[in-house]
Amino acid sequence: MNVILVKADIEDSEKLLEIQKICFAPHLERYQDFDTNPALASLEKVKWRIQNENFYKILYGDIWVGSINIIKLDEVGNYKLHIINILPEYQGKGIGQIAIKKAEDIFSDAKTWVLETIEDMPDNRHVYEKVGYKFTGKAERINEKLTIVFYEKKIL
Repeated sequence: MNVILVKADIEDSEKLLEIQKICFAPHLERYQDFDTNPALASLEKVKWRIQNENFYKILYGDIWVGSINIIKLDEVGNYKLHIINILPEYQGKGIGQIAIKKAEDIFSDAKTWVLETIEDMPDNRHVYEKVGYKFTGKAERINEKLTIVFYEKKIL
């Protein structure tokens, strides 16, 4: 499977936001998480992330199917898989797993990876567990409909 990560630049910001809105709008409707949902991010916020974090386009062949955002948390090798999204019609094909592995390869100095995801989304949790992330046991209730759970992956 030909999955490629390409570093995003400012010219990509509108398309990144469009894909993010498509991917996260159903979650916004379901969970009513108006303060945290990426579907509500501003274009300025996306541009800021491109300039200050590690935002990548996910290409499946030559088709832009999603994005992945990595945050370097410190200088000792702690990273956060912050936002990953795959357009609905490309989900379930293993693209997300490959994209995560490729991101981890790019940041080969990583000692620990962390991420957070929605508690009642078993498919997402399965993807993360399949690539080695472990549930930490920590959960945070965002509102009456949404609880976030935390995962970690130690690199030996």
